[in-house]
Amino acid sequence: MEEILKQILNEINNLKEGQERIAEKVTNVDSKVDSLDSKAENILSEMRSNFRYINDKLDEHRKVFDVVSDEIKSVKIDIEYLSSKTGKHDTELNNILNRLRG
Repeated sequence: MEEILKQILNEINNLKEGQERIAEKVTNVDSKVDSLDSKAENILSEMRSNFRYINDKLDEHRKVFDVVSDEIKSVKIDIEYLSSKTGKHDTELNNILNRLRG
């Protein structure tokens, strides 16, 4: 009976040691999960910051493109106007030269 009791106590001690090792491993896993959570939060924060920066720059570029587009439209209108004036003047000069020759 005493031998059986020693075996039972020995098994109980083995179980306690196993539980302690499991508890240590769970603690290690918890600390690693906390570390990963912290790293993930840092990465997400940095990504949000980078996204805001890129979005702001994109808005700036869009505004510049709008200004350039308006300038190009204005220049195109001026070119068309001047082209029509040049055509009209060329025709008038041609008529004057023909009258002088004829």
